[in-house]
Amino acid sequence: MKCLDFLDDAAALEDALAESYGLLAGLTADPGVSEKLNRLRREEENHARIIRTGKNYVRRAPDLFGEAIISGAELQAGLASCREVTADIRSARLPFREGLVRLAGLEDQFEKIHLDSALEVKDENLGRLFRRMARDDREHRVVLEEILQRPV
Repeated sequence: MKCLDFLDDAAALEDALAESYGLLAGLTADPGVSEKLNRLRREEENHARIIRTGKNYVRRAPDLFGEAIISGAELQAGLASCREVTADIRSARLPFREGLVRLAGLEDQFEKIHLDSALEVKDENLGRLFRRMARDDREHRVVLEEILQRPV
């Protein structure tokens, strides 16, 4: 898979997660839970913007990136799973709590797909940025687990 295609799919994955968090935030009457989910939405939107910025680096300085470490098929399968969850939440086929459980599972699955471990990055500053995004996603799982402990 070409680096630009890989980054396109990675950004689409972040966009789908952001949409899912936003949809779930609208399904709860608990303002604290809604704010936490909206914070996760904003962070995923930011991740998508960062990835799209990374595409500019690929175009201008292609030597900053190496090969994809995971297959494009893995990334595309993860993207399909995330889009399925988003569609299920949007169509109300997925209750709030089940949506949380499925998103927590996706965050766990996507940790290995994240750019810090899925794409060889030769520039240390860019690598740090992608590692920060991976830390954010690990924190997202923690937030989801905390919400699941609440009676929502």
